Amino acid sequence: MLVLADNNPVRHITRPWVNYALIALCVIIFFAQPAFQFYGFTPADLQRVAFAPEVGQPGGGMVALQMVSYIFLHADILHLAGNMLALWVFGNNIEDSMGHARYALFFLLCGIAGALAEGLFSAVPDVPVVGASGAIAGVMGAYLLLHPRARVLVLVAFRFPLLVPASAFVGLAVFVDLTSAIFPDPDSDLLIAWWAHLGGFSAGALLILVMRHRDVALFQPAAIYPENGFGWLGRYLIDLGPKRGDDTAQACRWRQLWAGVKTVVFFLIIVVGVELIFA
Repeated sequence: MLVLADNNPVRHITRPWVNYALIALCVIIFFAQPAFQFYGFTPADLQRVAFAPEVGQPGGGMVALQMVSYIFLHADILHLAGNMLALWVFGNNIEDSMGHARYALFFLLCGIAGALAEGLFSAVPDVPVVGASGAIAGVMGAYLLLHPRARVLVLVAFRFPLLVPASAFVGLAVFVDLTSAIFPDPDSDLLIAWWAHLGGFSAGALLILVMRHRDVALFQPAAIYPENGFGWLGRYLIDLGPKRGDDTAQACRWRQLWAGVKTVVFFLIIVVGVELIFA
């Protein structure tokens, strides 16, 4: 599932300049990456520094630097594009919720938390880790607590565009990360730092509680999001989010439950259909 856009405007800032800068930095470093090849983070190095320091191995200062620098490195253009698209969609609203300086610190702290989690629990600690996905998972964790009812446009199985609540997209991403981390596929050639995602997500969900502006509420209601946030395209998209109507608490709960059921059923149908057709 690939996230493409949301309909959630910023309210406290004019432009998310830090988010733009983070995206630009990742893109620039990607094309200069040969000069930064020694700045990926290797979980085994953190374990050695913490538990069994050895002569000739990277010292604590170098490992600490790599726990930040790895965030801005990416393995290939698809890795970069997927991460930057998610950061573009979710990052502006988190920057809006806390301001520019705090958002820069928030992003780095989430990335470091991802490195710590991967360092502690990685199944392949000798494989270097690169990518902003741990930090972006932190951004998504914060978004989940602030805007669970915002609509996001996603591409399911890279073929089917539809609108879902942010809670459904982020919740499914966390579920995939957790199951993949606990039950890794031994036959898979795809090396993904699942624990970095989970560490970043946990850090983001905790940090947003203390770093957001005082007037920014958690679990903001659907009423604050514009109905026509996707312009003319919105009328042609399947929308699995809860529809507005009776605003009593019981009616809202039933609408949210029904939206969740629809989302799960739809994804199951799509996944099974794609497997049957394209397997």
